[in-house]
Amino acid sequence: MTANRPILQTRRHSSLLGAYLLREFLQPLLCALLAFVMLFLLIDMFDDIPDFNGKHVPLPITILYFLAKQPLNLVNVIPISTLLAASFMTVSLGRNSEITAMKAAGLSIASCYRPVWISSILLCISVLCIQELVGPSAMRMADDIRLNWLDANKKRDTRIAFHNPSDGRDWLVESLDEASGVGQGIVIRQYRDDGSTEYLLKSPKGTYGPDGWTFEDAVITPFSVSGHPVGETQRHAVHPCPFPETPKDLQGYSGELENLTISELLQARHAKMKPSPKERQVMDVMLWYHGCFPLACLVGALFGVSLSITHERTGAMKGFASAVGLLVLFYLCCQFGLVMGKNGWLPPFVSGALPSLAFTTAGLATLHCRR
Repeated sequence: MTANRPILQTRRHSSLLGAYLLREFLQPLLCALLAFVMLFLLIDMFDDIPDFNGKHVPLPITILYFLAKQPLNLVNVIPISTLLAASFMTVSLGRNSEITAMKAAGLSIASCYRPVWISSILLCISVLCIQELVGPSAMRMADDIRLNWLDANKKRDTRIAFHNPSDGRDWLVESLDEASGVGQGIVIRQYRDDGSTEYLLKSPKGTYGPDGWTFEDAVITPFSVSGHPVGETQRHAVHPCPFPETPKDLQGYSGELENLTISELLQARHAKMKPSPKERQVMDVMLWYHGCFPLACLVGALFGVSLSITHERTGAMKGFASAVGLLVLFYLCCQFGLVMGKNGWLPPFVSGALPSLAFTTAGLATLHCRR
């Protein structure tokens, strides 16, 4: 029993140290998050409050609108807040010689900061959840409020433009109900292999079923290779067409690929209607980017800790500035990679994932050198 007492005391001291460091990390983290959220909230209010003048929007709806715009801001706020908290905590510990005491006790910085690393990983998961689940739904809520209260008198553009590169077909749909599979105001242009228009199909209503599309009161105008109408215009009260495009395909591709979540990108990537090579490139780039970008929280924690370990105030300020600069460089590299990847100049993995993985590795290496 006596032999186990030092081990129990060591574990107790370790747990107390972990709780202390966790508190020292969470306090500046929450302060930074609150400050940035308030800053972005004020910016959104200054931008959008004039739109509410004279609209008689209820106060709860107004508050809900501005709150719904904040989750996506957190995707970029959490990483920089993590860096600030980790750097502030490390500078504070160094000023009080607590880091020196930990090293004198034979403890490594990497092991002592275990609560910070665990918290940073949890923050990475939080960013991923906000990015994929909370943020998009909240932004849709804000858009619905704007459409229903601020832009109610404006004509809403519900048109859908879709291009099927494999079958050489363009769609223009005035409105589409994905649940019922009914589209209104449909115009379809079919192309030949040489790129010339083969025919133009117009229908006021089309319905998608198990056997494809069925168009009502369809008007089909054939075209010659030179691009002029030729032959007799065909009119059909009911005209079935086994087109493979589904309402979900048309809706999914009508939006910007950059704004789709991971699940939506995977659905579009493996849909019955296959995307074009260019669209597939963009989808793969965004999949890697969305999956790896949350590592920004861990990058901020690693550089915030490793570059702030110093006993001099000027050195601490230089380390803090270097950490902030590296995180800004991380954001720039991510955006540069996205541009290069979307244009097909870099492979999807290199452009979407490599910046996040490279900066995480660099942060681990820096921490190993400064431990």
